[in-house]
Amino acid sequence: MTKNIYLSEIRTRSLSSSLIVVEKSLLELEDMLQNSNNSCCNVLIKDIDDEILSNNISAIRKAKRYICELSKKYGTQEEKLSLQRIINAKRAKIWETLTDALTEKSKGSGAIPPKYADEYDIDITRLLEMVNEIKY
Repeated sequence: MTKNIYLSEIRTRSLSSSLIVVEKSLLELEDMLQNSNNSCCNVLIKDIDDEILSNNISAIRKAKRYICELSKKYGTQEEKLSLQRIINAKRAKIWETLTDALTEKSKGSGAIPPKYADEYDIDITRLLEMVNEIKY
């Protein structure tokens, strides 16, 4: 049985935040190592050999288990995430990024030839509409 250590509230909150950030980073890294989620705009180059890859996955899993032990030992708080809020935040960020890409807002990024400007804005707007179909 793991012993419990009680820290001050401020220290516990700080440790909770640190463990949450580290765990999220480990989860993202583990996902990248296990799933080469290549897409049209992102290609993951596998520039490490299979043995190193396997060792890294093992190390990540070991670290994740230890984070759970530390969380219990020090009584840290878990982060409760609302899927609705995550969807809303991601949609807002995507909307902001795409809106900033429209010709009216992106003049500092170099001019789009006038003969393509309307088509470009229609394409970006169409993508915005598709993202707006993501609901909660």
